Amino acid sequence: MVIQREYLTRVKKPSFWILTLVVPILLAAVYAIPIILASRPLEHAHVLVVDDSGLFQGQFRSGRNITYHEAGSLDYAKRQLSAHDSLDAIVFIPARETSIPQDAFLYYQSDAPSVTVQSDVNSQLQEILRNCILLDVHGITPDDYALLTGARIHLRTQDIETGRDGFLQIKLVVGGLLAFLVFMAVFMFGSQVMRGVMEEKTSRVVEVIVCSIKPFQLMMGKVVGIGLVGLTQFALWTLLSGVAMGGLRIANADMFQQAQSRNVTQIATKGTEATAQYQNARDQAARYESGEGVDHAVQDMLEGVSSINFGLLICLFVFYFVFGYMLYASLFAAAGSLVDNETDSQQFTLPLTVPLLLTILLLPAMINEPSGSLAQWFSIIPFTSPVAMLFRIPFGVPIWQIALSMGLLVVTFPLCILMAAKIYRTAILRYGQKLMWKDVFNFLKMRH
Repeated sequence: MVIQREYLTRVKKPSFWILTLVVPILLAAVYAIPIILASRPLEHAHVLVVDDSGLFQGQFRSGRNITYHEAGSLDYAKRQLSAHDSLDAIVFIPARETSIPQDAFLYYQSDAPSVTVQSDVNSQLQEILRNCILLDVHGITPDDYALLTGARIHLRTQDIETGRDGFLQIKLVVGGLLAFLVFMAVFMFGSQVMRGVMEEKTSRVVEVIVCSIKPFQLMMGKVVGIGLVGLTQFALWTLLSGVAMGGLRIANADMFQQAQSRNVTQIATKGTEATAQYQNARDQAARYESGEGVDHAVQDMLEGVSSINFGLLICLFVFYFVFGYMLYASLFAAAGSLVDNETDSQQFTLPLTVPLLLTILLLPAMINEPSGSLAQWFSIIPFTSPVAMLFRIPFGVPIWQIALSMGLLVVTFPLCILMAAKIYRTAILRYGQKLMWKDVFNFLKMRH
């Protein structure tokens, strides 16, 4: 009856459903916005080029987002810019006073050109000038220079046994999100248990309740009932997030298919084969520039997300949330039974929260070494493992460490519940007393 009352009271609140619906939308937005922004076409720009130096004539390349038009004189270009709203800017290179032009100007009217336009104009100016110098001084053609400088090595961190890529950035985001989510859940629902105990103690309702049931039953009823509220919310979040992300996959099927079908190829190191592979890479880049391909950064992100075993993550998240919550919620219930108001509860709740707070503060150190000794110890100690182990799971954790961590947590949480029940049973009917930590130790020594 206590479990039912605690569960239904909270599930029927509008705030529960508002939060349940908002969080999946935010998660889907975080997942989708970078992909959409990276793949959406930009507004097409038209730029006039006036070259009085003679070096840049006919050298500017139009792309999928910008079209360059030659103009004979600056005065003519200014009249065109004023007369046509479709024109965005004028690139003007003055006549040379030295062998190498020193300045160029990007003129606009009313609205400044976008950062994309400014960046493209600047990069093409530098490239054209460089190619002219290389050809005139060193006899190196633009294609030869591109072949020399265009070779890049894509460092892929892989497991030598499975061949799977590391995707460090993706794992950092997923691990950090899981750790922070269980951290907030334990505090949020544990605080609800503490406030519920304090409210019943302050209103003296508990005096009536303990006439019908044992104090241990009352405490466990509140802990389990509120815990079920948390599990319900997480289940709905998982379901709605899966639906939202599934819709995103259907809407962008081609993008996900390209990301999942990418394979690591053997790289040739010399001869015509290397040249052919390099040319193939340039062709792919050209297709992306023309809008036919998908950005490699987006593909890497999608491939990294697809490589994560979300089934295992969800199962371990449920386990560590349930046992971590039960451990801390019982202690929060004991803390609530010791005080009559939330202000006095700080002296008891702060020491309880130190392990989890310390884990969050030390996450940067664990990010640097996910398999280091600090991360290993924190993922094994029961009071820190719900956060630390969930952070490490996406990086790959040895089975024995997961089993040891889960076993210690399973053994520790009943002991904490028994200690909390002993304090709760003794302190719940004490009113108007300023209890201290020494009283807590006295309660633990009592025999009932």
